Amino acid sequence: MTDPEPVKDAPHVASVLKLAAAMQRYAVILSVIAAVVAIVVSALLRGAPGAIGAVVGAVVGGALGWLGTFVMAKTARATPAGVMIGAMTAFTGKIAFLLVFLLLFRGTTLFDNQAFAFTMLAVTAAWIIGEVVGFVRTRIPAVDL
Repeated sequence: MTDPEPVKDAPHVASVLKLAAAMQRYAVILSVIAAVVAIVVSALLRGAPGAIGAVVGAVVGGALGWLGTFVMAKTARATPAGVMIGAMTAFTGKIAFLLVFLLLFRGTTLFDNQAFAFTMLAVTAAWIIGEVVGFVRTRIPAVDL
């Protein structure tokens, strides 16, 4: 009895996996830098509530950013349309989570809301910039001609 031939991945799979890894690597580096700076600044300007708000903002911003590249890697073996559906589903999930989180913690005194907001904004911007840098530096053509 012969072993069945292993299923060969579609041509886009290796590219998507390589892009997801590079994008995530650069995004994590830049986001951690932004988070540390934001936490220190928030602690200096707003005290302990500011530091707590900044930590919460950094965690939420980083986790939501990570979700996108995680889904990208996990859906890599799907069709290109499947990868896009996964990305759009992850985006919708991020928005829904953020909406629920903001509604639950509206008016909270557990942490400083401004430190939370500015840190989450900084970490999210750093994550997006990191994804772009990772994408550009991998030098994988986005369109095969």
